[in-house]
Amino acid sequence: MAEARRKTAEYHHGNLRDALMRLAMQRIAARGAPDFTLRELAAEAGVTHAATYRHFVSREALLAAIAAWGYRELHAREAAAQAGQGADPWARLLVLPETYLAFMLDAPGAFHIMLGHRWTDDAAWADAIAARAQSYALLEETVGACQHAGVLPEGNPARLIAAMLGVTHGLASLWLNGQFGVVVGAGDARALIRETVCASFEAFRASDPLLWRDA
Repeated sequence: MAEARRKTAEYHHGNLRDALMRLAMQRIAARGAPDFTLRELAAEAGVTHAATYRHFVSREALLAAIAAWGYRELHAREAAAQAGQGADPWARLLVLPETYLAFMLDAPGAFHIMLGHRWTDDAAWADAIAARAQSYALLEETVGACQHAGVLPEGNPARLIAAMLGVTHGLASLWLNGQFGVVVGAGDARALIRETVCASFEAFRASDPLLWRDA
């Protein structure tokens, strides 16, 4: 009863938006998909269905807000991780996929929407698209710095980035689909991810620049 009163007080003092996002992310993480309605979330939060519309005009608007939050949080973590690596461009590059995949483990509900949900180009997703672009720009900048320093081969940076994202998103997809342990076996997920990322990126560093030229 005390917990119910606490939740009601929380929701009625301006925190309903955050509460709905939190409940949605919990459901997505548990079910692997956003298979719920705003009405269901309202019932779980103990508020009326109409109350949810003060913050989200639709379920899609809620999902877009989760994606925008996810990419803003990811960018903040990436920037903080890079700050701890000093000026070494290679070290600053390696922490990006590690931070990306660590965030996936910490916030799987948000990550499902960031990676596995079909986005649209309408206004609801504008903030999410901008936040994603900010995170991607950090990767572009870091790859460019590595090429300038001679620690990544010359060539079209977009081609290198596509290959790096392929490795990173491949690991993420295995995790989100419940196949990570099947493929790599038992062990600490973070350590296995770190080892795989480092081995793959070292291969990119040692590769022939001809691979990255435009066709």
